[in-house]
Amino acid sequence: MAAVVTNDQGDFPAQDEFDLTTIRGGLGFKYSVGFNTDIYAEFSYDSIDLDFGSFAGENFDTDDQDIGGSLGVRSMVTDDIELRAWGRYTNHETVNLSNGEFDTGIVYGAGFGWEIVRGLSLVGDYESGQFSFWSLGFRVDLDED
Repeated sequence: MAAVVTNDQGDFPAQDEFDLTTIRGGLGFKYSVGFNTDIYAEFSYDSIDLDFGSFAGENFDTDDQDIGGSLGVRSMVTDDIELRAWGRYTNHETVNLSNGEFDTGIVYGAGFGWEIVRGLSLVGDYESGQFSFWSLGFRVDLDED
C-alpha cells in the first residue's frame, strides 16, 4: 500500500503492507429453480480488522462489526463441478482512513466448487471491492440426499 501521510511534522511518503482479517458467519436459504440450479439468500454477521502498523507515527488501524446479506445463484454444470455468482450488501465495502469509518455498498463475487469425494469439495471464490480477494478452501456437505 502506498500513501502520503500529512501531520504536524510534514508530508511523508509511505510504502508498506497491511493485515486484513475478515470473519463472516451467517444463515441462508436456497430455492431450487431447476434440476441443477438454486437461488440463495443469506444474512450474515461480518467482522473486519485492518492493521496498518504505523506510517510516520500515525495510527490508521480500524475495525468494525455489522450485519450483511447476499443474494446469489449456483448451478451444477457437471456432477462434480458447481459454479456460483452473487452480490453481497456489506457495511464494510470501503474504508475512509481519514476518519476510520467504513461505508456501505455492494460487492460482487464468483466462485466454483469441485466435489473431490462425496460430501467433500474444494472451493474457490473471488470477490470484488476495495479489498478484492481470492480464497481457496474446503466445504463439507452433511446432506445425504
